[in-house]
Amino acid sequence: MSQRTYLVLSLAVLGGIVALILIGQRVAPPQQASNSAESRQACKLEAPEPLKAAAAQWCALELFSQVTVSTKDDNAIAVVLFSQNGAQVWQMQSGGLMNDFRSLTDRLAADAKGMNVAVDVHGADDTRIAACARLVTDAAAACEAKK
Repeated sequence: MSQRTYLVLSLAVLGGIVALILIGQRVAPPQQASNSAESRQACKLEAPEPLKAAAAQWCALELFSQVTVSTKDDNAIAVVLFSQNGAQVWQMQSGGLMNDFRSLTDRLAADAKGMNVAVDVHGADDTRIAACARLVTDAAAACEAKK
């Protein structure tokens, strides 16, 4: 084969590859953006007015899809639900997050003057994975992960 034939064959193969790439881009499903709608979704917050600012700090972590705080008698009870992305972060960094949860429970207790505070942390599938608590008589919150 002559050099000219090799050149024509090379260009034909290159053109075929380009054509396949273009066809593949049109046929392939679109890539999911790394900043998916789930991660952009705002955290749903429900709390009585005096505790709303402290409860919003849990949402500020951007790990939870829902934070619900209720009060009864001398108790404030919070249930926080991880988003899908938050649950993945929990899998990788649960030890470090427990310190954040402890601090946030203390903040909630400071705003819930004279009340015992309990926080239930639930995974994205709504199973309980951790809990924090602080009695009125306690100096600081205590947290533990479910084993």
